[in-house]
Amino acid sequence: MAPVPTPAGREAGFTILEVLAAFVLMAVTLAAILQVFSAGLRDAQLADEYARAVIIARSNLAAYTASEKLEEGVRAGTEGGYSWTLAADAYDEQKETPEARPPAEGGLRVRLIRVESKVRWHAADGRSRDVRLATLVLGSRP
Repeated sequence: MAPVPTPAGREAGFTILEVLAAFVLMAVTLAAILQVFSAGLRDAQLADEYARAVIIARSNLAAYTASEKLEEGVRAGTEGGYSWTLAADAYDEQKETPEARPPAEGGLRVRLIRVESKVRWHAADGRSRDVRLATLVLGSRP
């Protein structure tokens, strides 16, 4: 079988319309891929910021519980773009669970202190964020 003859002066190849359509398709695909990557980078940065805030909050709780004299009160400070507060006050079970029975004293020489560490910062996405960690610590009666 003989090859099909082509008209003289016409060469095989892509038309300008086909090339233009290929470029448009490539541009749309590339834009979608870049959006996915940038969203992933934003989420990774936010996760890093949260991890740093949790480290600061845990560090403040550990420093408070390691001190020899546990005093009630509020402390505050800043650390690398993060502002923190540490609040310690007597634990009142009635506030947490109103239907709970009042505790019997029983002559105990210890009391519960509720310690809350709060860290705030302005995230890379422009929003104000915070992390709160709380624990109960045994302290001596005043």
